[in-house]
Amino acid sequence: MKTINVLFLVLAMNFYYAQAYKKQETEIQSLITSAKKSIIQKDTATFKSLFAKESFNWTAVIKDKTQQKRLKNKTSQPSNIFTKTPMNFYQFLLDEGKQEEIFKNIHIENDDVIGSVAFDYSFLSNNKVTNWGKEFWHVAKVEGQWKIVSIIYSIESN
Repeated sequence: MKTINVLFLVLAMNFYYAQAYKKQETEIQSLITSAKKSIIQKDTATFKSLFAKESFNWTAVIKDKTQQKRLKNKTSQPSNIFTKTPMNFYQFLLDEGKQEEIFKNIHIENDDVIGSVAFDYSFLSNNKVTNWGKEFWHVAKVEGQWKIVSIIYSIESN
């Protein structure tokens, strides 16, 4: 009888944690939706609210094929990696016309206070794909709200 009680307790705990993580996943999905909308709508307040105020890293790595083209064209910056801030990116959005980032194959891993988001992205400028790749976010629940604490992504372009 004790074995059945222990088994029931283990199953109940697994169900509880699965439900809690599912709730957190839904909240993280809402963060993703807010990011997409704020890019399209150029909504400064919402965009700024997506990121943790503490230490932040936003890193891009240019994929080999695109990097070879850049080097052949003698691009002024020969490095295939660069780091920006969320505000650098938002400033870029304000300087351009219509912008949109499309997220596909979204995968979220999380517990109750940290998580990661991975997806394939395409970035569009004036309805034309300018670059694409894989993007990873680290997220944390800060004072009850999910915030992006770091981003790394690859860049491929025509």
